[in-house]
Amino acid sequence: MWLEAGIAVLLLLTLAQSALLFHLWRQSRQLQQRIDALSHGAAHAYTDVPTSMLVTALGRLERQVGLIEQQPALPRQSYELAQQLAREGADVEQLIIRCGLSRDEAKLVLQMHPVNP
Repeated sequence: MWLEAGIAVLLLLTLAQSALLFHLWRQSRQLQQRIDALSHGAAHAYTDVPTSMLVTALGRLERQVGLIEQQPALPRQSYELAQQLAREGADVEQLIIRCGLSRDEAKLVLQMHPVNP
């Protein structure tokens, strides 16, 4: 009699575990479906850029490139003059005024071409 009762208890525990495992399996599938739906929606949201925004951005870039192309390029001679002046002991302000360099460019020229002794 004890043997039959023990077997019955084990069978009930097995059925309870099976039901619990089945329930957890269904919940995990539902959760995975929600995650897939959210990730698909997020990927779609990031890749869906309106064409009008792209056209506007391209127009801005074209205008900026046009403005850059219109600016006169500094002749190579001004850099050569800046190098010569730097070797002769000119300061940053002189390079800016005489050669048309920016302050950072003038500092760089002075660092690259120290005064000749």
